[in-house]
Amino acid sequence: MHNVSPRLILAPVRGITDAVYRQTFVRCFGGLDQAIAPYLQLRQGKGLRPGDLRQLAPENNRGLKTVPQILANHPATLRAALDELHRLGYDEVNWNLGCPYPMVTDRGRGAGLLPQPDRITAILEQVLNQCPVRLSVKLRLGHRDPDECLAILELLNRFPLSEVILHPRLATVTDDGPVDIERASRALALCRHPFVFNGGITTPAGFCELRNRLPGVAGWMIGRGVLTNPFLPILLKGGSLPDPVEYRRQLREFHRQLLEGYRTWLNGPAHLLAKMKEHWEYLALLFADAKVVLARIRHSHDAASYNVAAAWAFDQPLASA
Repeated sequence: MHNVSPRLILAPVRGITDAVYRQTFVRCFGGLDQAIAPYLQLRQGKGLRPGDLRQLAPENNRGLKTVPQILANHPATLRAALDELHRLGYDEVNWNLGCPYPMVTDRGRGAGLLPQPDRITAILEQVLNQCPVRLSVKLRLGHRDPDECLAILELLNRFPLSEVILHPRLATVTDDGPVDIERASRALALCRHPFVFNGGITTPAGFCELRNRLPGVAGWMIGRGVLTNPFLPILLKGGSLPDPVEYRRQLREFHRQLLEGYRTWLNGPAHLLAKMKEHWEYLALLFADAKVVLARIRHSHDAASYNVAAAWAFDQPLASA
């Protein structure tokens, strides 16, 4: 048994866990303590894009502490973004050393920086000199070598970071693959900063096992587990599922608010429909016959057919309730 309530952090899922999603989740479910926003792609010599500034505007991030995340491999560009985010009101920023997408890693960013500890050291030495914000780092085990993170953690120990977040998979392993608990345990023992574990948290039973195997973890980051079961954070904090009627009511209300949020945020019905279909890639998994539900949503071609499909979906048998 664990007497301390776990600190739960929403993982950055690009295209999904944006400001509209985060604010809607907080109103409808709760249980999260913090969120890392999906990464900002920086442009050398230029400020943040207007869309990024809107995503991170304080008025669009109330009710849940949100930490911006930056994808960069150039110290001057990274430092300029930290200064800009500080002026926006942020006191902490996360540096992404874990993005696995080839179009990112092939350019030496995200997990593509992990085989280059000397370059990471040089960037941190320049960026952290009189840095206006606290900096955390999110990384994977490695790009192709699962022991790369151990060397990186040793160098990170030399810098004043706010925390280190580890996703214990290689960049070449999909997020459906197994997490390496043994290497995560070694990383936890080596790390001198507050250590956050990210990956494979989908059920209360599995989470309990992780807490037993990784004592001393300062926080737990959850991505797909939340997207496919928005009640998961409450369950991990010792709460229980509502009865089936209330369960469906909360899901419908979450969907309604999400739809209305994007209606005011996006430009036109085509963009709105595309965005909601993205979310149903995860929402469909709440239902017993997820493939049928998702197919019905995908086949909707305008607002009217989408509304009919969504209303039908929420009446289908649930995967659990």
